[in-house]
Amino acid sequence: MEVSVENPGGLERRMRVQVPSQRVEDAVAEKIKRVGRHAKVPGFRPGKVPMKVLYQRYGQQARQEVLSELLQSTYTQALGEVELNPAGQPQIELEQQEPGADLEYVATFEVYPEIQVNGLSGHVVDEPEVSVEDADVDKTIERIRKQHQTFEPVERPAQDGDRVTIDFEGLIDGKPFDGNSGEDVPVEIGSGRFLDEMEEALKGHQAEESFSVHVNFPADYPSDELKGQQAEFQVSVNKVEAPKLPAIDEEFLQTLGVEEGGEEALRQKVRESLEGERDKAVRNQVKQQVLDALYKANPLEVPQSLVEQEIERMRGEAAQRLPQGQRDPQRLRELMPDNLFEEAAKRRVTLGLLIAEIIKERDIKLDSTRVDEMLDELASGYSEPEQVIQYYRSNPQLLQGVEAMAMEEQVVDALLEDVERKPVRESLDELMKSAGEAEPTQ
Repeated sequence: MEVSVENPGGLERRMRVQVPSQRVEDAVAEKIKRVGRHAKVPGFRPGKVPMKVLYQRYGQQARQEVLSELLQSTYTQALGEVELNPAGQPQIELEQQEPGADLEYVATFEVYPEIQVNGLSGHVVDEPEVSVEDADVDKTIERIRKQHQTFEPVERPAQDGDRVTIDFEGLIDGKPFDGNSGEDVPVEIGSGRFLDEMEEALKGHQAEESFSVHVNFPADYPSDELKGQQAEFQVSVNKVEAPKLPAIDEEFLQTLGVEEGGEEALRQKVRESLEGERDKAVRNQVKQQVLDALYKANPLEVPQSLVEQEIERMRGEAAQRLPQGQRDPQRLRELMPDNLFEEAAKRRVTLGLLIAEIIKERDIKLDSTRVDEMLDELASGYSEPEQVIQYYRSNPQLLQGVEAMAMEEQVVDALLEDVERKPVRESLDELMKSAGEAEPTQ
């Protein structure tokens, strides 16, 4: 077998492979012999069919099977001979496959880049210093109370925070549209769950009043039929209800899992929860800075095939946040074209390659304790955490994902040994706002 490699530029390689015709013909003959042992051909006993007849009946099929098998086996063999590590699947172009001639083909693929990791020595990382204050606890308890609020009817015009129950019917250019009407629909003013102009128009109206309002559907509205359109709605107010926050009494505390200790126990539970969220947000913010610095310090040319695979994965992740009916592959490509993910996908691939190289260079071994901690954290939000942990441990793909996250954390820890940490005072609100705005680390 003869193998040669061309380098058209960048990471692309063209590997030309020539397989001697004798090897092909021997493989075809052997396959036909195996077929002949059991072939049923009229006029001949099984195992006694002449090779000429077998070639006539099975030769073409046998040759196609042999060519397919040889392409797979010789491709792998050829890679070993030229010591190349392809990224992704090759494109195979058959140049010669006629009987009696050598099998010739060209495999085009990308290879992994050679990586020399530039470290982060001397780099400065801002490390937030955040205290959980009494005001943070107060604000969180008020938010929890609001989540459990009830509504009571009032005989006054509607205002911010009220829940207004309405009947409505809308027309665009005098014509109805899909979802244009509803009866006894509750609208919480200020929640943002209804069209803003409709919520705003409800203010100042009370039960048994009717009015009309023009509403503009935003340009990014999910429905193609409605985006950018203006509709006129006729609205009837059936009921106006004001919010009522629950008292922090024994019944309310029990719904939150506080069996004893009263309000002080609730405050302590909330404080511990906020401290846990703070620690996680600080850790993620520091990690984000480290990975940003690693990415900027190590510009790589990465295989486009890996970037394309990552784009598909990211599009799939985004699709999971859409309703089931909006996940048609063609529609997803229209809504979320490749260029929407291109830069983020390149970043993920680059960081993945750099992290793998750092693991190899520094001989970092997976810390099983770190994996256990991550599983505990993942399961902590569920009512039966042990079952969740067992589910992860029994699912190799899920467990592998957790192990990858743990290893990434270990790499970040190793890189942090080379950087300077600068304490920066922040409020809890500032920290959590930054955490909400930050993109995923990978």
